[in-house]
Amino acid sequence: MTGIPGENTPESGDVGGQEQHRQPLIAELKSSLEWLEHAALAGGDLVRLAGLELKLAAGDSGRLLVLGLAMLPIALLAWVGLSVLLAWLVFAWIGSQALAIVTFILVQVVALGVMVAYCRKFAKSLSFPATNRQLKTLKEQVNGAQDAGKSDSATG
Repeated sequence: MTGIPGENTPESGDVGGQEQHRQPLIAELKSSLEWLEHAALAGGDLVRLAGLELKLAAGDSGRLLVLGLAMLPIALLAWVGLSVLLAWLVFAWIGSQALAIVTFILVQVVALGVMVAYCRKFAKSLSFPATNRQLKTLKEQVNGAQDAGKSDSATG
């Protein structure tokens, strides 16, 4: 193989006839290639993770829908039954219609609070938390590699 023309010619300040070293360029290219391979593997893992989490979210959204539909008649019956019972007990014990009505409303609000808590619990999986954490870590690694490359070029 023939070399690049003028590759071995001395430059200004070079000692005549000494070959210029190309090792840092080869090492940098190898490092870049390894980084690209790592990035491709990480990207593949991220896509696989997103797919698995999409399946999980689809299952949870179905469960959330079924739970919501099942909660409607049960919540209405429980609401009416408990609220009327407690309101009647308050009215029978104290004799105050106002306190009986407040008890009726309070039972309704507590039931709604429990339902909202369960809806929030199942809705969290719909935001792909593990995929977002993995993507954030990958971004930090890329930014860290870029910052290290900038500081290397500034010092070299």
